Amino acid sequence: MSAERFIATKLAKGGERWSRTSNTIAWISVALSVAIMIVAIAVVAGFKQEIRSRVTGFMGSVLLVQPGQGPINEHYPFSENLSYRERLAAEPVVMGVSGVAWRSGLIKTDDNIDGLYFKGVDSLYDFSFFGDCLVDGALPDYRGRISNDILLSRVTAQKMGFSVGDDVVVYFIGDEVKVRKFRLCGLYEAGLEEIDARMAITDRRQVQRLNGWEGDEVSSMEIRLKPGTSIERASDRIEELIFIEMDEDDTALFVTHVKKLYGHIFDWLALLDTNVLMILLLMVVVAGFNMISAMLIILFEKISAIGLLKALGMTSREVGKVFLLRAGALVGKGMLWGNIVGVAVCLVQKYTRLIKLDPANYFVSAVPIDLNVGQLLILNLAAVLLMMLLISLSTRFIAKISPDRTMRVE
Repeated sequence: MSAERFIATKLAKGGERWSRTSNTIAWISVALSVAIMIVAIAVVAGFKQEIRSRVTGFMGSVLLVQPGQGPINEHYPFSENLSYRERLAAEPVVMGVSGVAWRSGLIKTDDNIDGLYFKGVDSLYDFSFFGDCLVDGALPDYRGRISNDILLSRVTAQKMGFSVGDDVVVYFIGDEVKVRKFRLCGLYEAGLEEIDARMAITDRRQVQRLNGWEGDEVSSMEIRLKPGTSIERASDRIEELIFIEMDEDDTALFVTHVKKLYGHIFDWLALLDTNVLMILLLMVVVAGFNMISAMLIILFEKISAIGLLKALGMTSREVGKVFLLRAGALVGKGMLWGNIVGVAVCLVQKYTRLIKLDPANYFVSAVPIDLNVGQLLILNLAAVLLMMLLISLSTRFIAKISPDRTMRVE
């Protein structure tokens, strides 16, 4: 054991009552600050993951559309049999590629009327997202014969007075009015009310027939990405792949992604990043200055000991190291308890969903949590370095202590 560590250990065992109280307040302040930072990061990460998964669940992450058109296009179809489709599906970050067909229509009852976008999907479509959001009934099965089953949001069903198993009459307005009767097979609730209230899922063949399209013609292609993949980077990579792989028979398509289509939602998430950064800085500064206060109390209490150590030949730097080690022990204790409390709070919320939210304002029904070990390690390392940097400023006081004056006082 080094001399500095030995002396720091001995100093920790002594001290006046008011000094011990200050030390206790200091490490508790560190613990609370760290716990708040962990919860803040986990909540923001949870919001980003939850909302991104819901938006991309509706529309896919990256979309191929006709130039000048959006994904909800019922007038300008293209063939989904693209020469590069298999090559695109084989990309490491791509989970699936689906051609979808869209048509707008009106659902009507005796008391209400509402407009919806009908999204036509085929039997190979990945229903895992809607399966997670299913609250009543069953998912549609579009294998075999053309199906009349549709999937509606609970918001729409409640507004129109529908229940699972009811017939839903839909009016499709175009050059002529076409009327179709569907059967409501299930209800979903994703929490994104502005999308929930405007989308119904139906058999793609129904939409193609209504639009007068061939069996391979679609409105857009939806590309689902693996979780954690950067949407912008994947979009750029897909655009590059299409430019290289497409041949003269392929329709020229435009690559877009959900961050452009739902920019206001992702802008809101970016604003959360700014808010949490301010929280992190504030918590580090509060904990750091509480530690500085505790250090100054220790230094004033041990001023005669500092003078004695200098008189015995220790340099100001070596004496400063003694007190930094003492401060490091307090910071370490606070960091340990802060991590325990912060992670415990996150786990309780994650598995019990104790704290509820209004989906109309926050898009989710409960505070989401996403604990990432890598982020926790970076947070702890950054917090320790910043706090120790602030504390080291207080040890400069040691250089001004003169041994002859402190010894004379004794």
